Parts: sequence; structure tokens; C-alpha cells
Amino acid sequence: MKTILVTTVTASALLALLGTNAYAADSGYVPLRTELEKLGAKITWDEKDQTVTFKLGNGIVGFVAVDKSEYRLAGKTGKLPAPVKLVNERTQVPSSLLQSIRDEQAKYQDPKDAIPTFAVQASAETEAVDSGDDAADDPAIWLDPKDPSRSKLIATNKAGGILVYDLAGKQLQSYKLGKMNNIDLRYSFPLGGKKVDIVAATNRTTNTIDVFAVNGDTGELSSIAGEPIKSKMGEVYGFSLYHSLKTDKFYALVLGKKGEFEQYELADNGQGKVNGKLVRQFKLATQSEGLVADDEYGLMYIAEEDAAIWKYGAEPDAGSDPLSTVDIADGRRLQDDIEGLTLYYGKDGKGYLIASSQGSNSYAIYQREAANTFITSFTIADGAKVDGTSETDGIDVLGFGLGQAYPYGIFVSQDDANYENGKKLHQNFKIVPWERIAEGAASKLLLDNTVNPRELINRNK
Repeated sequence: MKTILVTTVTASALLALLGTNAYAADSGYVPLRTELEKLGAKITWDEKDQTVTFKLGNGIVGFVAVDKSEYRLAGKTGKLPAPVKLVNERTQVPSSLLQSIRDEQAKYQDPKDAIPTFAVQASAETEAVDSGDDAADDPAIWLDPKDPSRSKLIATNKAGGILVYDLAGKQLQSYKLGKMNNIDLRYSFPLGGKKVDIVAATNRTTNTIDVFAVNGDTGELSSIAGEPIKSKMGEVYGFSLYHSLKTDKFYALVLGKKGEFEQYELADNGQGKVNGKLVRQFKLATQSEGLVADDEYGLMYIAEEDAAIWKYGAEPDAGSDPLSTVDIADGRRLQDDIEGLTLYYGKDGKGYLIASSQGSNSYAIYQREAANTFITSFTIADGAKVDGTSETDGIDVLGFGLGQAYPYGIFVSQDDANYENGKKLHQNFKIVPWERIAEGAASKLLLDNTVNPRELINRNK
């Protein structure tokens, strides 16, 4: 007579015996890495956060997190029927996600759909900020009206203030003002019967918009804020100034950590100081930081970090709905986070909108006019003396002649990981001559050094 041995096996022990594929077949789950490798995707596993980021061959990016039911794919958030699991050190996802991934993989397979990208090298860099970790953030280029070669870079150190550099990258001033995040400037602001150049920035320490005048001879800044312009949002973040050529009024445009937007009219308070009055507010769905205003066309662009670049009217009565979507963070041209935004002003209303694609260490260029058609992308690579950039926050560009060193202007970019001779230093800002970008593109870009940002034209007449 045969003896039959009956053994009780726990689910986890069975899984160990049979492997993760048995789990997948039995549960409606599939092993994510195995399936992605079949598609030729690039896969990144973050052990600390228990996340998987993957990039398909056509550039589409996806993201899942262990024990979470939400996922991101092609710039959109989706909901899974069950949470992502980690089984025997293998990420398992509901099989429905695999079908969505395959659907995205089938797109953009024509060679003409490939994203044109080229590399340039910086010619100079600023001295490193004096704070470690994530500190350097956003630059603005101030044009010296008397001698363009003596123009200045005015930038934020969100670990402690505002910095002023010359075009060789030498630090001239440092102002310990708090956690300054994003910065911008405008020319010829009417104050005390004179025209002054102003710089303004979001101060996360005081939750205010701080305003300064620029000394044209030294580049020194002096506070001209009257009554503190204190935001109603939880934490000020992104920022731009806007000069309406329609009304000649000046505005501060502010974004918050939770997608809040506020617009303040700036004006002389009669005592030689600047006060701000809230004239417009609305809210985006998620965190937004990149913000830039086009004074000539009366427009502004907002980068919702994980989602898209949106185009809005910049006048205070323009409402809360975007005019259009410039592009989405699906991974092809833009990979989250979408960070800095800046505008290159060309003659006759032409030019470019440029965006920092932090997730792909690249910069996307769009037409400034009309429908903001995508043109090309570029990266800043390591050079013989200056290293390249990665995970960029803020950017700025000026297409005006800045003397012999920069006859066609410059593009300035924050660098997350600053290296010198293989040694990692504190963060800084890289300076690229504009002609390297203009001539590096497959279809040459504008080389126009005649548009003075002090003499912009209202193009909405």
C-alpha cells in the first residue's frame, strides 16, 4: 500500500519554489523588467524609493512605484486595478499596464518622428555657490546699457540669497536674504520720477516677492520693496516679471508649490518704493515652477512640472484657462520635471521658447510665435575646461551682442552636478555662446544680435 504525504505549503513558500512567473500567471500580474526588456526599453530601478522608471525606444517614458496603484505613462497619470508588487526582488505589475505600454510603444515608429538633438559646450561657468546640496537655481541676464560686455548675471542661491556675477563668471556680490528661488528682471520701471532697472525674486523664507533696483555701474542691488508683497499661497516658488506694452504697467507673476498662480501689479507707492496689488489668481493641477512672460505678445508660459507647458494670456483680465498646450512631458521632447523656461527675442516678432527638460538633461526649443512648433533639442556636454550640465533648474537667454566674447549673446543654465578635474564642487551656472546653439542645430537658428530687451515692441496692435 502506498503512503501519500500531504504537505501544506504557504503562498510565499510556493512562490519561492515556482518563481515569480507562476505568481504572474496565477494573479494577473506580469514581471515588468522581463516584459520591458522584450520591448528594448531602458530601465532604471531606484532602491531607496522602490520605483521603476523606463524609457521606450520611441522616447516615451513611464514610471511605477511599489505598493502604489497609480502610474505615469506618456505624460499622463493612470490608475491600476491593483498595486504594484515587489516579489522575490522582481517588480510585478497588473497585466493591463503592459497593454498600455505596448500601445505607446507602437507610436512614433516612423524615422521622421525621431527627436533631433545635438550637443554644445559651454565656454565659461560661474564660480560655485557657497552652499552644498541643491542650492543654485535660477539665473537672469542684465544688459548693461553703456557697455554690453560689462553685463551681469544675477542668480539665486535657494540655500541663502542672490548672487551677482560678471560675464566671466566671477562673483561680484552676495546677498544673504533667505531662500531665494526664482528670479527675473525688467528695464525702465517708473520710480520716483526716474526709470530704474528692477530685479525681483520669490523668497521662500518670508513667502514674499522681493524687489530690487540695479546699480548700472557696479551691478549692486538695493531693496526697493515698500509694503512687503506677501503671497496668499502656501509657499512661493516659480516667478517671472511682465511688462505690459499695452498699458505700460509692470506685474509680478508667481507660482506656488501646489500649482497656485498669483499676479501682482507693481507700482510706485509715492515714496520711492514698490508696492504690489493682487489682480489675478488661479490654480493648476500640480506643482509648477517654470514661468516666463513674452512682453511683446502679451503672453506667459507655465511649466507644470510633471505634465505640460501651458500658454496663457499675461494681462490681468486674461482669465484662468490656458490658450493652448505647447507640449507634454511624455518623455520624447520633455521628460519630467519640466523646469526653467526662457524666451529668445528675434527681430520682427520671431524667436524661440526654450525649456529645461530635467529628466532627460536636455533643452527643448520651440518657435516663439504662432503655435510654438517644436524645432529641436540640445544638451550641454563636457568640454576641455568646463563640464556639461545635468538636471537643470533655471535657464535664461539673451540674443543681443555682449561684446567681443559674446557677439550674439548667451544662454545660461543652472548645473546640478558641477565638476572640475573629476572633483564634484557646489553647483553653479554654465554660459554658452548663442552662436554655438544656433549653428549646432540641423536647421540653423536665428543669429540676430540687434533686438535690445530695453526696446521691445508691442506686437498685438
